[in-house]
This record gives sequence, C-alpha cells and structure tokens, in this order.
Amino acid sequence: MPRLPPSLLRQAKRRCPNLAALFPACRDWQSATNELRWLAEFARETTSPGHPNAHARLLERLCRRRGRGVPLQYILGSQPFGFLDIQCRPGVLIPRSETEAYTLHLIELLKSSKAATEDSNRGMTILDLCTGTGCIPLLVFASLRESFQHLTVHGVDIAPVAVDLAQRNVEHNVNLGRMAPARPGQALKVFQGDIFSNADIERLSASKCDVLISNPPYISRDVWNFGRGQMGHSVRKYEPRLALVPDSNIASPADWQHEDVFYWRLLDISMTLKPSIALFELGDEQQIRRVLSGLFRHQIADVADVEVWRDWPDGTIDGEQDTELTIPLGTHDQTVSVKGSGQMRCIFMRNRWPHRNSL
Repeated sequence: MPRLPPSLLRQAKRRCPNLAALFPACRDWQSATNELRWLAEFARETTSPGHPNAHARLLERLCRRRGRGVPLQYILGSQPFGFLDIQCRPGVLIPRSETEAYTLHLIELLKSSKAATEDSNRGMTILDLCTGTGCIPLLVFASLRESFQHLTVHGVDIAPVAVDLAQRNVEHNVNLGRMAPARPGQALKVFQGDIFSNADIERLSASKCDVLISNPPYISRDVWNFGRGQMGHSVRKYEPRLALVPDSNIASPADWQHEDVFYWRLLDISMTLKPSIALFELGDEQQIRRVLSGLFRHQIADVADVEVWRDWPDGTIDGEQDTELTIPLGTHDQTVSVKGSGQMRCIFMRNRWPHRNSL
C-alpha cells in the first residue's frame, strides 16, 4: 500500500483532526468524509443530547479506532445488505457489496423461474453453506416469501459465533420491520454444521435442495500470511481467518490447490443434494479458471450448464472484458459464458438431474 503524502495529512489536520485520523484507513478525501459523517451520526445516536462533550469525545475515539484499521462495520455494529440491516461482530466475516449484488441477481432469477410463475404451490428449499452473518439466507427468504407459499431457507456455519449472530440477525430484522416472520409452510433456520462432515451432509440430504449457495473460505495461506494480492492489513488483523482461509487440517486432492478445497467438496455435496441451481463465490479469475477445470473433470459436468458471473451480474460488460472463458482440458477446450461487469466473482450452475423438474 503506498504511503500517504505528508502534505495530504497536514491539509486534513488543518481542516479537521478527526478527518485526518481516518486517512490511514480511508486513503482519500471522499471516503474519509463519508466515514466521518457516518461515525458522527453513530456518536450522536449513542450519546445523550444534553452532553455535547461526550459526543465529541466518543467521535474522536471512534475515528482513532477506524484509523488504526478496525473495520467500519465492527465500529458501527452493522452493514446494509439489500433492504436488511445486518449486525456485524468481531469473529464473523463482514458482508461485501459483491455478495449483495449476486444475491439480489439470484433472487430475481428465482422470482422469474418456472417454479414461481407457473406453480405457486410448488415448494422451494434453499441452502446456504458457510453462512456467516446469515446475510444471504435472510435476504433470500425476505425477498421470496411472497413468491413461494412453501419456502424453506437454511443457513449453515461451522462457527458457533456465526450461528449465534445469524440467529440474532433474524430477530433483529423482524423487530425492525425489515423482514416479516415466517408464515405457515415457511421456515428460516440457521444452525451449526461442518460441510466436511459426511454425517452433517447426510442429515441435510434428508430433505430436497433446490438451490445451493456458498461463499466459502477461498484465500490461500500464502496470501493470508504475507498480505499478497488484494488482501488488506485490516482484513488480516480483524476479520476471522476461519471464514477466509481453508484450515490446514483439511486434506485436498492431489490435483487441487489447497485454497480451492472447499469447491471440490461443494461439487461432491452437489452430487448428493442434487440442487437445480448452485452458486459459489470465488476470489478471482485465476481461481475461477482452476475450479472450472476441476468442475469439468468432475461427474457433475454431465448435468451442469455453467456460467461465470462478475461482481455486478446485472451490469453491462465492459467492451474490453471477456464475455467467454476458455478452459483447456487436455483433449479439448470448454467455453463458459461470462456475464456482468467488474471482476469475475461467481460460478453459477443450472443442473439437469434425471427425473427431476428444473427451476
């Protein structure tokens, strides 16, 4: 990360000391100004109106914390996600805007699916693995509850702190009026589970799965340990490694890189649960190419129509960006379409299982 020019810091200090305190984390005027406004609003809301000095002291402390790299969402305690307010706590990964974008795009696809438009009585079951704050299952449930009379959405995470926070987020958004409670025939549940546990997956397979979603750990140990690539210092210092880096105790196949091991497992899980749709978030184009290479050598390739989504799947692709990916497979190449704008972010699969109706 480039050093900040001393002249910029001096200018910020003359303008506002709190603004200057934010610059090490925000890096530019616009970001620092926006965050100062949000922190000032938070300080006003959490101090008594009759104690202006308390507000000023709190704001100063908040700006110093943010300047040291503490994520803004941990300081404010929440992050917008669609129309929801998702509480954020240390130990649980903060929702990203890219995750919000592909979740909203998936929701619109499901609303326009045959299941929603042709058979209102058909049930829909959606499973989110590595759910974290619960942002994905909450937004999916809240957005689809009017489209499906019978709707079941489950979130699963290995970390008790994440499961507890996700359950709190359900209650929090119901209390805020952002999300209505489940009606008869509908369910939204978050529970603990390990996707590498065959017993846990066997329990999940007891009920049908129409849609499988996952934003699993996908960062390499090298990137985490040495801060390479786009991995920021704040993420490494304050956000949970468990949610970002596959554990070293997880064994990966010889032809898969360790940071991709969750996708190998998710492909196997897809063969067990047989979702009509699967959507997985990944780190970058290189990882997407590696995972697609593994996918096309996996038995699920026989039933999967595959697409790559960029950060903003609804966006118009830049004229200089690829609209297709070519994946070499030795004897032949496989071409995959790419949609949206921004960086490559997700693998989307529409699966055609024998003797099952597709979405």
